[in-house]
Amino acid sequence: MSNFEITTPTHPPLTGSMNAQVYEGNELSNGIIRTDVDWSVRVHWELKGALVPCICGFWCLHVYLESIGPGPELKLPHPHEIHIPLDPCGDGKYWYDFKVPAGTVSADHCSTPYKVVVALTYKTPAPCKDPGPMAGFCELPILQFYESKK
Repeated sequence: MSNFEITTPTHPPLTGSMNAQVYEGNELSNGIIRTDVDWSVRVHWELKGALVPCICGFWCLHVYLESIGPGPELKLPHPHEIHIPLDPCGDGKYWYDFKVPAGTVSADHCSTPYKVVVALTYKTPAPCKDPGPMAGFCELPILQFYESKK
């Protein structure tokens, strides 16, 4: 029998965090968005710890909008998934800006409020791309979409 040791100078050896904000153009949104305006969800997340340089694979990222009251349920981007490669040589910080064109979300029934959640999961490196043991979500404030003749 032989010995084998894995040294992790930090405890815990791996942690993560994430946050997201809604923007209209380059301005932080107040949560009320006209349907004829482009908007975005900017997501930031990071890994910290001694194991960050040991992890390869992909992040899978989505934004979900659940209507409050009558209205459609939406998943952005639709129909494609966002796969962001992990960078084991980087600083563990990641970001993505979901750009949403005007008209993507309608305002039926006078206006439509939506609960917004960003979901992040990990997939192992190619060729497997299997789901891995990291995931997170970030709940944003309710967004209201309305129509206006300017």
